[in-house]
Amino acid sequence: MTETRLDLAISLAVEAGRRAVASLGHVTSTWKRPGERLTSVDMEIQSRMMREIQTWFPGDGVVAEEAGGRLGVDREFVWALDPLDGTNNFALGLPCFAVSIGVLRAGEPYAAVVHDPNTGLMCQARRGSGAFCGERRLFVTPHPLDGASNVCVRAPVSPALAPLVGASLARHKLRAFGSVALHLAYAALGAIDLIVDDRATIWDIAAGGAILLEAGGSLTALDGAPLFPLDLRRVHDDSIPFVAGNGDAHREAVTALMRHLLPPPAIPAR
Repeated sequence: MTETRLDLAISLAVEAGRRAVASLGHVTSTWKRPGERLTSVDMEIQSRMMREIQTWFPGDGVVAEEAGGRLGVDREFVWALDPLDGTNNFALGLPCFAVSIGVLRAGEPYAAVVHDPNTGLMCQARRGSGAFCGERRLFVTPHPLDGASNVCVRAPVSPALAPLVGASLARHKLRAFGSVALHLAYAALGAIDLIVDDRATIWDIAAGGAILLEAGGSLTALDGAPLFPLDLRRVHDDSIPFVAGNGDAHREAVTALMRHLLPPPAIPAR
């Protein structure tokens, strides 16, 4: 019998991953908005997840990426679901996507699973109990950015960030996988040093962000302000810009972002 929300999240992620892998290369997609595909598999997985959550935890709320994925967002526990994070990859037959399931308690990360069924990667976390990849506990080691650092940025790059991103990519190595949840999980593994993303959503970051934070990494707004707690009544469809990574790299990035994004100080008139 499922006893905890994390148990259920793991079970749902494994089953969703099986369904997705079995359908890889055999699905058609539509465009729900420019640049974002939707498949019937996304909808089927999300519907099943919501049914199971309501069966086991009927008092919990849900926010999810696809249509119909909004229920009881003012409740104490709210599940943030991305049935297939990386749908563009999935629809094209590229085996690089993840199932992302985060549980928030009063807007704060509580439990999380990011599962890549293509590789078997399973990262999980529970607030105060650490982050794990399989049986291995994850610890993020702070270190400054250098020529060997791996950085991840969302593309297309927004005009406001383009100069800063261009300068960063001239000094560091670019890694991008088409899944925010995987980017954050890889940062928790220590494989990515820095992530800058100005168009993420709650279901993008709820699980991966919880895992990274529980592993000792950093995740904030672009100006360094805390992202959590989130008011789920307000952020459902909103972009959530963030910067994340190991502590030293994160601090460097926030300093550079503020220097670049803040307007120059006014010069007093004589």
